[in-house]
Amino acid sequence: MKYNRILFTIVFIASSLGYTAMYAAPAPWERVGGEASSLLSQIEKNNTTLKALRTEAEARKLENRTGITLADPEVGYKHMWEGAGESGKLTELTVTQSIDLATATGQRSRVARQQNMLVDEEYRMARMEILLDAQLALIDLDYYNALSAELDRRLGHAHRVVEAEKARFDSGDTDVLSYNNVLLSLSALEAERARVAMEREVLIAQLTALNGGIAIGNLDNLGSQGNIECQDDQDFTSWYAEAEPYLPQLAQARQLREVRSSELALTKTEHLPSLSATYINERHTIGTRSQGVAVGMSLPLWSNKNRVRSARTALEAAEARQADTELRLRSVYAQEFARVKGLYHTATLYRRALDEANNSELLQRAMDEGFISVLEYLQGIELYYDYLDRSLAAERDYRRAVAELEAWRL
Repeated sequence: MKYNRILFTIVFIASSLGYTAMYAAPAPWERVGGEASSLLSQIEKNNTTLKALRTEAEARKLENRTGITLADPEVGYKHMWEGAGESGKLTELTVTQSIDLATATGQRSRVARQQNMLVDEEYRMARMEILLDAQLALIDLDYYNALSAELDRRLGHAHRVVEAEKARFDSGDTDVLSYNNVLLSLSALEAERARVAMEREVLIAQLTALNGGIAIGNLDNLGSQGNIECQDDQDFTSWYAEAEPYLPQLAQARQLREVRSSELALTKTEHLPSLSATYINERHTIGTRSQGVAVGMSLPLWSNKNRVRSARTALEAAEARQADTELRLRSVYAQEFARVKGLYHTATLYRRALDEANNSELLQRAMDEGFISVLEYLQGIELYYDYLDRSLAAERDYRRAVAELEAWRL
């Protein structure tokens, strides 16, 4: 029974070694490339939420561009019956055009442009979040693909061990307890393989939904692990200087401030008098005509009350939000940057320990030659398994952390 348990453990270790070599730790920073990059482009094109947001953004832009022209001219016509006219006036034609200074000086157009730029920033933020969800799903799927392939290899070894153990059991060289332990170990592998398959199906369903309900092909080999760029010596200050102009959260806060500033300038302009010009054409009963121009002025004494104060308060709020966003983002990204570096060094440490201090063959030889007991052998293997599990967890956490840190590159 002990021999069979050890044999199965050795087979499991040998297959694990193949997995660790395939899933080696990356170096900062990982870029999405190859098949994964192509899939992100496909998802961006087909995602129904992004399609709706693009249409909504166009509608909002058109709405922002509405009402930025001069008011429509007003045409009036008056006809008096003969003998009832005023001072012999028979007909009167008037054409009146209001002249809004805010429109004439381009203030309304500037506000509309700033508002449209804010719409673009809001869309870019939503786009980044959706593509980040897709990228994280691809990273997880890449991990489960590798784990699935490794479990298939382990199951192949386990089936051979079970067959050999069954032959030994039938010949009376082992007892039923040893044979049952091997069967239980095989069942555990099959259960784990089923769990991994379920996780893969969930991720594939998530990616299909992100792709607008269109099934994505070629998800078995994403090829994302081969595109790695090392910037381990980069400090946070230089990294943030590169990232800051492209951070959508910060760009959105700054653009909101520009909108509020333009709206304040517009409100101040609206507080000025507006002009109107009227062309008058009169025809009299005696057959004569008279023409002229009338100029008027509208004094906004009451209609704009408190609007300047409200606009100024809105600008102050936008400035406060921008300052808060700048401070908060720098702090958040500094923590994420340090986390990425820590995860990278953790994964590297585990990988180096597994490569340089792999005692699996020594343990097997020592056990076979009687220098250590089966219990000591299993304890040594358990330590190796603990390192392997921690390493795999750190590697996947590292890739996810890099994706979240550099989502602004999407």
